[in-house]
Amino acid sequence: MSDLAEAKKQVEGKLMPLDYVSGVGISGGKLAVYVSRQLSEDEKAHVAKTIQAEAPNTPFGVHTTGEFGKQ
Repeated sequence: MSDLAEAKKQVEGKLMPLDYVSGVGISGGKLAVYVSRQLSEDEKAHVAKTIQAEAPNTPFGVHTTGEFGKQ
């Protein structure tokens, strides 16, 4: 399993319960955190702190996508 796949597995259990996180994936060689709306500075800091705690030194990006759902 790749380092990013392992990092995804480590952080998604902590991030997915947050009401503003729509998904966690891998995109462009980074962990991708998909959020449903623009985040406050505190929320951004919480995402970064969670990733750092669960998967230190993992590159990530936060992408505002809206809610994911069935089509």
